[in-house]
Amino acid sequence: MKNPYEILGLNSDADPDQLRARYEALRARYGEQRFQDGEMGNEGARLLSELESAWKIIESDINKREANKKFGGSYGELESLIREGAYDKAQDALDSITNRDAKWHYYQSIIFYKRDWLSESRAQLVLAIQMDPNNTKYQESLRKLDMVMGNPNANAQQVNNGNPYDQQYQQQQYGQQYQQQQYEQQRATNDAANTCANCALCYCLTESCCTMTRCCS
Repeated sequence: MKNPYEILGLNSDADPDQLRARYEALRARYGEQRFQDGEMGNEGARLLSELESAWKIIESDINKREANKKFGGSYGELESLIREGAYDKAQDALDSITNRDAKWHYYQSIIFYKRDWLSESRAQLVLAIQMDPNNTKYQESLRKLDMVMGNPNANAQQVNNGNPYDQQYQQQQYGQQYQQQQYEQQRATNDAANTCANCALCYCLTESCCTMTRCCS
């Protein structure tokens, strides 16, 4: 494939608005040409297809450039974009950060998780832990992610009910686990008490039967 910027007839450092304007103009031109008869129509369709493929690459470059300008090579409003569900913009913002440290891989893991790419999310989280092994937040997130991936009833659609990156969810899970432990302990105690009561009742019935037998003898 040719250089996508050559297809637009502009340089890669051209202003984004200029690139968009040229794309729209060429798109309109080729869109009309493809409806012409014969070779002219076929050429228009070919040029339009080539233009669309080139624009996907150029648009991605523009988004990265704008993200780098907006976020200044830092995490900035990355979390806000993730909360808003703007994962493409969040990815562009993350890609604009050149320092691929543990934090970078942690945020990449979150974006992958939000896209339901659980295996890729885990791989990025493992990298974050390898680079920052003492970070308890990363370790806890990995533990929760493994719980989601290992539970046959859990799936990627349960993000809001089981987000390994959400602190409130983690606290809720601890509370549920504690309540479950308390319930199991109480049930065991009740079972033991019921067993003792049944034994005592059997003993009393046996004694009563023996007494009646002696009296009737």
